[in-house]
Amino acid sequence: MLYFIIIKTLSDKKGLIITLIAVLVFALWKLSDLHFRFGDENVYFYMTHAILSGLVPYKDFFLADPPFFIYLLSGFKFLFGSNVILFKTLPVIFDSLSAILIYLILKKKENKFAFFGPILYLFSFTVLSTSDYITGAEMMIAFILLALYTEENKKHFWSGVFWALACLSKLYAGPALIGVLIYKIYKKEFANLKKIILGGLVTTFVVLLPFIIIAPHQMFYDLIIHQFRRPEGINKWNILEFFISLEWFILMAGIIGAFVTKNKVWVFSFLFSLIFFLLYRDLYYLYLHLLWPFVALLAIEFVYFLDKNYEDLSWGFIILYVFIIIYPISVYTNNTSREGIFSNPEEIAEVLRLAPNNLPVYGTQEVAPLIALLSGREIFENKIDTNTQNFASGTHNKDEISKNAASQGIYLLARVGEYPEQNIHDTGFESYFDAKIFKSTCSKLKSFPRPTLNDNLNEIAIYHCFSK
Repeated sequence: MLYFIIIKTLSDKKGLIITLIAVLVFALWKLSDLHFRFGDENVYFYMTHAILSGLVPYKDFFLADPPFFIYLLSGFKFLFGSNVILFKTLPVIFDSLSAILIYLILKKKENKFAFFGPILYLFSFTVLSTSDYITGAEMMIAFILLALYTEENKKHFWSGVFWALACLSKLYAGPALIGVLIYKIYKKEFANLKKIILGGLVTTFVVLLPFIIIAPHQMFYDLIIHQFRRPEGINKWNILEFFISLEWFILMAGIIGAFVTKNKVWVFSFLFSLIFFLLYRDLYYLYLHLLWPFVALLAIEFVYFLDKNYEDLSWGFIILYVFIIIYPISVYTNNTSREGIFSNPEEIAEVLRLAPNNLPVYGTQEVAPLIALLSGREIFENKIDTNTQNFASGTHNKDEISKNAASQGIYLLARVGEYPEQNIHDTGFESYFDAKIFKSTCSKLKSFPRPTLNDNLNEIAIYHCFSK
């Protein structure tokens, strides 16, 4: 498949040159500034270690995602070894692949502005900001675009395979797939529909069968029941307002492109994904990354429509884009790119390496898994993902975990608020560790100030917790 993509790209030297320049600029920009960050990606880093150590998702530790994504990451962990920072190259690699696929899909549709697709995609605020984190979305989108590309080349079974891999990476690829299936039914392409479904079912069966055998009930709970028990996240209208304020120009072009394009399958996928996000209660900005390849494709279709009907306007659109994109890029460069940087994990890990007791680590999912991995410590009871929603949904029992942890002894890693002048000390861990047990069993080993603050948690602290 990769050989086929390279050959097709080489067939158009002009498009190849522009696409490669866009990818090269994006990659050099992003790869020159790799940082560990606070976030769920640290959970994934440790999970790859757990898998390579023989643990099995669902059976041995909680995993809210399908397994393919984390096993793919484990393959990279096998290659990277202890060089954990190299994981941060993966979003750049997959987003670059997605940009090439956007070009190839548009070129297949004989859109003369196909070269502009990778630029719209890579240098959007959405992709620039999400590529700072490993979320799984970047892999999911690459598989979605591979599915669309193989479908354009009449390889319907393989399209089903890639759609399945997208959904087995992140469940919220499902609405985009439903859009494609409904479109095939609408167009009465039943033979192609059957091949897509067959490819998807075979792939899903192969990937999930080991887990169905090993831990069927827990897998069903983690993947299905847990999702419906999660409380509402950040206000979705605030997220959409932020999204629109920075992406309004291309989003508007994409919406208009949905009306003028002949490639309505993209419209169906975009529409069903958008409806899902409007209805889903636990929405985060990172999820909206899914919309962006469809927006980019449809926006280029709008540019092509302008060229066919009002030739001067198409280039006017591109010139206007160059000026408008300056603002979201500046917001990313001056603000967003510096948010969430975890600047001193090795320093914190060194303290744990030298700590006298051979105790496991427990704490916030934004810190504890990465520090445990770097220091060579194990996570207490394999409670790797301590996202507050996992406790709110009933997946984890805070009281039980806290009692067991204190009785056996742990090093608690927490992001805390420490404001002595306001008589505020050691607060911020309460969602994943019981405050009463903390007060009676935990003593601070060392604390580290956070260099940049975006919330009230201004320290990272290590506590030794043990009920004597």
